[in-house]
Formats: sequence, structure tokens, C-alpha cells
Amino acid sequence: MEQQSVDSILNTFFTFSCVGKQTPTRARYLRVALQLRRYLEAEGADSLRDEDAALLELERSLEPEAAFARLFGAEDLAYALSGFLEPRWLLPDLQDRRTQVALTPRLIQWLCNSCLLDSRRHLPAIRSARAAAARARKGPALGRGAGGSAGSDGTGSTGGAGGQSG
Repeated sequence: MEQQSVDSILNTFFTFSCVGKQTPTRARYLRVALQLRRYLEAEGADSLRDEDAALLELERSLEPEAAFARLFGAEDLAYALSGFLEPRWLLPDLQDRRTQVALTPRLIQWLCNSCLLDSRRHLPAIRSARAAAARARKGPALGRGAGGSAGSDGTGSTGGAGGQSG
């Protein structure tokens, strides 16, 4: 598997995703991209192994801006993605939220199709992201407002640290 930074991966994915789209759709995609980057910087460490989380803390002490996106790659992104669809990270606008829920499994599929993620080796991350998208599609979160974090911190973006083999 080719190693690229999360930053490079997201730039490429969202650039390709925006090609041929109408301006409102491109704007929604870019809002999702920005929210994903916020999420990864805030909670991406939750899906990392202990030694990688320590490395991230060290990197943040040197240069805090976009440390997760600079330091990690496709595997770490894949294990973090399910948490991006938790209610507290869903965008407040309904159309943006629907786009967020739709783009997340597309990103996972694109990682596999682009040979950035081994679909056999990282099947737990793939299944977790797809299941999170399915839950977000049918759950009450698609109709919710911006608040939703109270009492939901404990589950984080697990499915990553324990299932990641690497």
C-alpha cells in the first residue's frame, strides 16, 4: 500500500469529488471536508494506538495546526471515520448532513479503489464506517440540531484502536 498523508488524501478525494458538480454541491462537499478535518484534529487520536497518539501529541507540541492530517495516512483515517458520523459531529444543515453521511462511505471505497487501503486487512474499519453511515441515515441524527454531545463522549470513534492491526 502506498503511504500518503491524510492531508494529501483528503485534498485529492474532495478535488475529484467536486469535478463536474454544481456550485451548491461543491460548497457542501467543501463544508464536509472542513468538518472532517476539524473532527480528525479534535478526535482522531481516539482511534490511534498508544504510541501513535504519543507521537501526535509530540507533533502538536511542535506544530499544532493540522498535525493529524500531516502525520498519519489512509489506515488511520479509515479507523477514525466512523466517529465522524456521531451526532455531535454531524453538520447542522440537513443537506450538509446528508452529504456528510453519503461521502463518508464513498471516501472509504475510494481509499480501497485507489490502493491506499487494503480492504482485507482493514475490514473492521471499513465495516465500522459503513455501519456508522447506515445508522446516521436512519437515526434521529439527520433531523437533529447542533447539540448532541452530552452523554455521548464515552463511545468516541472506537472500532479503530482495538481493531487496528499494523
